[in-house]
Amino acid sequence: MNFLHPSILWALTALLIPIIIHLFNFRRHKLVYFSNTAVLKTIEQESARTKKLKYLVLLFLRCLFIAALVMAFAYPYRPDEVTKINPEEGVVGVYVDNSMSMRALSDKTTLLEDAREEARDLVNGFPPSTRYLLLTNSFEVENEYPMSQEEMLDRLDRMHLEGAPVKLNEVIDRFAMLRKMHGFDKATLVAYSDFQENMLDLTGIAPDTTLLVVAVPMRASSQANISVDTVWLGSPVVQPEMANDLHAVVTNRGDREMKGLPINLNMDGKMVASATVDVEAGGSAEVVMQVVPERAGDIPCAVTLMDYPVTFDDTYRFVIGVKSKLSVVELTVDKQPTPVALVFSDDPQFDYVAMAPNGFDLEVLGQAQLVVVSEASALNETVRDFLLDEAEEGASVVFFHDDGAVIDTNAVPVSDLAVQHAFFNDIIIDLPQHADLPQANRHVRLTPTPGTTTLMHLGNGDPMLVEQPVGKGHVYDFATLLDDRWSNLAENPIFVPLMLKMAFLGGGVGKMAYTLGVDKVPDELPELGEAGFYEVTQTDSVRHLMAWNDSRLESDLKVADDATIERLFKDAGMEMTASTDTQKSTLWRWLVLLALVAVLGEIAVLRFWK
Repeated sequence: MNFLHPSILWALTALLIPIIIHLFNFRRHKLVYFSNTAVLKTIEQESARTKKLKYLVLLFLRCLFIAALVMAFAYPYRPDEVTKINPEEGVVGVYVDNSMSMRALSDKTTLLEDAREEARDLVNGFPPSTRYLLLTNSFEVENEYPMSQEEMLDRLDRMHLEGAPVKLNEVIDRFAMLRKMHGFDKATLVAYSDFQENMLDLTGIAPDTTLLVVAVPMRASSQANISVDTVWLGSPVVQPEMANDLHAVVTNRGDREMKGLPINLNMDGKMVASATVDVEAGGSAEVVMQVVPERAGDIPCAVTLMDYPVTFDDTYRFVIGVKSKLSVVELTVDKQPTPVALVFSDDPQFDYVAMAPNGFDLEVLGQAQLVVVSEASALNETVRDFLLDEAEEGASVVFFHDDGAVIDTNAVPVSDLAVQHAFFNDIIIDLPQHADLPQANRHVRLTPTPGTTTLMHLGNGDPMLVEQPVGKGHVYDFATLLDDRWSNLAENPIFVPLMLKMAFLGGGVGKMAYTLGVDKVPDELPELGEAGFYEVTQTDSVRHLMAWNDSRLESDLKVADDATIERLFKDAGMEMTASTDTQKSTLWRWLVLLALVAVLGEIAVLRFWK
């Protein structure tokens, strides 16, 4: 027999109270004088024995009352009745959900500790010959072989307390694979989890009548939780001593509004900004703090809040890549200063270099944030592919085309800009009706492909400027050259802000953070066990710093009720039983009845035993 609340059994120490009272009877005795005690001698002996027996009966009834009442509150049940299985047939799998959400508080400790303790009670309640498999979200191979009772208890004690979120169908698939691999025809999987709604996925599970799943829902005392979900910078320009706005989203998943919640920003291990935010129940709020990087390089940062007891999502780590200067490389055959050179060469924010298309420095080109190809026809396919690879890594690559299949020699002005596109957000505030826009004297007819956006249209409907995201960067195609025989684009007021914006986008921070279990881990990094900052090295030198965060899938602590769990398993064609069967145990009723009988017995003894 096991107990659902074994800690209550400590109250059995109250049995000492009636024992002490009976052993040390402190009542004062009355002295009665008789003229002749010889007549009472026999009566005294008989009364003493009767009185002693009466006291022993009362002691037994009072101890029985206390013991029965305490054991009833501890809620006794028999494991074999709860799981409805024969543990000697097949293998018993025990799945303990060790994801972050299981750190929530229960009535006793945490859900994870409750799950581990209940799993131990289950194992102790089965025959010693039972064989076990232990599964956690970590899918540790050393736990996934048939274990004895003693080995299973040891593994439960030493199991990892942190694991990534895993869908329930992945756990069942894993267990089905293991039991077949070890040759068990029948199996039972006992799953201890909070059964969050967003984790309760049973799609793709094949119906299996030889597998019984026993769901043991672990219930938290509260489902409230607040998390920092994401961050981003207001401007793609990130340079030392240059102020920037950092935006963070805070989500309140509880049913109570939070007012004045403190939010802190840390850079390089120091707190550099703080703010407060009001978040309504079940809603999100955006908080803005200003950051001013003090140095160039990859800077580790974190936005944090305080929210006990679920703390895994209280910190969002990210890296800001700060460059002292943005590198601009122009591939050109022109020996004279080009329009691109006039924009960047004298600006202290940029490091401008001009190179010939057939004689460039590969290392310098590979480190550029902006690469401008003044005549696309001068490039071979190998160089084009290299530039596209650079765009994949975050650079902006600009092609001025003179190599199209069809060249229109008619002079056509630009008629339209995609001012609603994010590219023009900080370039054009309001476009006048008769704005001075560039004119193409001749142009290549570009053919936009899926995924591209036309930022500038010519009057005849042809694209003048096309943008395409490539990996972390962008590729821009102009349908004309900067030569005045082709266009007056270089003399137009919009040319300089266009080139600056392309350079700034290429010099942006790239991806600031990554998510465990979602994003691919680079080959240069070892297997990641927890959230944090990791250095990516190459030939013993640090290439860059990466920030990894736990998935926010578990931040929503909303769980499925028993009826939903049973329905999902039934729809999946699987046999299951819920642990709420422990609540159907009638042993506690018998114990309450026994306590009542003990009380009535005591009353009867005191009233009728003279």
